[in-house]
Amino acid sequence: MKNRTMFIIFAVSIISALVVGQALAAGSWSNYNLTVPRLGGTAITNNHTKVSAADKAVVCSQGIGGNKTLSARIETLNNNVAAGYQTISSLQRREYTLNPSTAGAQYHARLRNTNTVNVQAIGWWSPDNPGACGF
Repeated sequence: MKNRTMFIIFAVSIISALVVGQALAAGSWSNYNLTVPRLGGTAITNNHTKVSAADKAVVCSQGIGGNKTLSARIETLNNNVAAGYQTISSLQRREYTLNPSTAGAQYHARLRNTNTVNVQAIGWWSPDNPGACGF
């Protein structure tokens, strides 16, 4: 009985460590709620630290006001381009290949608006690739 209990505790510990390790390796999402100025204006999200060495980043657009389209890219902390602009609309997911891609470095997303009106943008993003957007 004692051996069985010890085995169960050991197995649960190993499984828990694997699950937590996978969650940490996958990174996490950072929410944004931005008003992007009109006619070429841009807005940036908060900086977010990359936890994995993988070269993928993701932007998930939950909603963009007025049924408009914006462009989004990923930048390093000092505003250098890590992945170029891609157009994005409501309920769309965009995946980016980062260059450079450095675990421990900080990145942010920049949204650009070429419309004639200011546009509200709501969503989440990650310099890692945590998975599906969930919409």
